[in-house]
Amino acid sequence: MPNILDSYGNVTIVEGEGGQLPSYISAAPELNDAEKKVLLDARSLVGNYKEIKSHLEQIHSSTGKEDFLRNHIKEKLKDKPVSPENLEYIISTVLDDLFLGHGRIGPLMRDERLEEIMVNGINVPVFVVHRRHGMCQTNIVFERLEPLNDIIHWLAHYVGREINEQAPLLDAHMPDGSRANVAIPPAAPYGPALTIRKFKKTPYNVLDLIALGSISTELAAFLWVCVEGFGLSPVDLVVAGGAGSGKTTLMNALAMFIPKTERVVTVEDTLELNFEFIENWVPMEASTTTLVSLNHLSMGSLLKNSLRMRPDRVIVGEVRGEEAETLFVAMDIGLDGSMGTIHANNARETTIRLMDAPMNVPVRMIPLLNLIVVCNRIYDRKRGMIRRVTQVSEVSGIEGDLVQLGDIFTYDITNDLIKRTDYPIILTEKIAKECGITKKRINTELLIREKVLQYLLVKGVKENDDVIRYFQLYHTDPKLILSEMKASNQLNFIPPQE
Repeated sequence: MPNILDSYGNVTIVEGEGGQLPSYISAAPELNDAEKKVLLDARSLVGNYKEIKSHLEQIHSSTGKEDFLRNHIKEKLKDKPVSPENLEYIISTVLDDLFLGHGRIGPLMRDERLEEIMVNGINVPVFVVHRRHGMCQTNIVFERLEPLNDIIHWLAHYVGREINEQAPLLDAHMPDGSRANVAIPPAAPYGPALTIRKFKKTPYNVLDLIALGSISTELAAFLWVCVEGFGLSPVDLVVAGGAGSGKTTLMNALAMFIPKTERVVTVEDTLELNFEFIENWVPMEASTTTLVSLNHLSMGSLLKNSLRMRPDRVIVGEVRGEEAETLFVAMDIGLDGSMGTIHANNARETTIRLMDAPMNVPVRMIPLLNLIVVCNRIYDRKRGMIRRVTQVSEVSGIEGDLVQLGDIFTYDITNDLIKRTDYPIILTEKIAKECGITKKRINTELLIREKVLQYLLVKGVKENDDVIRYFQLYHTDPKLILSEMKASNQLNFIPPQE
């Protein structure tokens, strides 16, 4: 009898025999003939498709769009012979087939415990990367090319790009924010390959990352001060790391510290950042070609355009090329708090990559960058793959052609902790001077904010709306939160009066 590793919803994960990968089994419910007929005639079920699409265009958030569609389909199913236990499955299947383009991989897309979905062609199992059990082989197989091609062409149409023999590669974002990469012949000679990096519908917040052990409360408090900057002097930073190290996850969490009064413009090659919680947010996406025109929408051109959009800060999802220098220009012209992510394994490698081709940032501009936060994936024998912030370095200047770096926090792998070093933080002096307060006041503020984070963890604040509300409230009127903490005996020292 196979050993069951996990079971939830319609999913069972079974241990592989003889060192084989675990089997991820997605079970579909048994449908009666009337329910099967509903799915076969789904297009007529939903009614005026063009009218629905027009309504969707007026809804900003992806979750809002999906909620509207689910309610609409549920209303249409009221008079249909659908059993209550199969209702959610039928709604999701109609949603997958008509609106989200998921097709056969719909059940995988709805599993929040998956990180990656890998389709390697027809007549081979789909593979997934599970957050807890790692790589698994599923029971889902594309037996014909048409259903897989339907997903690929739906994706291309959704992002307004072409995929064909002349352009056989496609990077695309999906309606839920997940990132898809497609390769077709001749780039993939054995058949279409589809890889989807899934993102949580609800991004992790800083409290989530503390609970997961990715960062400490001390580091989170420091990053809170750096990103918010008292609304006067936020720092310029990059989040570095390898593929799948948690760069985007951390950037999403850090963005929750941004004061709600600010206008934020993001520029990405493929949309991944999820800043729907920022009211005044403009996401921009680069592309090589579009169905509308053959204009080249490069990261660099979009970033240059973003500087004309009156942003308070610009954020670049994955700095790769010429846009790097434009990002530094943004920092130079006073857009404090500008940020970006970059592929690099440590702080030193980050500076080298920025100065080398194709980024070519002049060494004299590197000190415009204040902070480098490094993420890494670490394999733990008991917990599997974990993600940690392993290094936080400040850029303290240049000597000749060498960038001077100081490690503020470093990771202790023995104790699985990110710890403050003895290096004196020059950055706090900069923030204090620009905000007209003392360095001692900054250090006290770091202690207070650490206690605020600890208080929110003890209080059990988890929902992003609630977490952000506390951050924004602290920014506008910290005394309200401090009074609440004192009443709960969670603040054991009196903060200095302003």
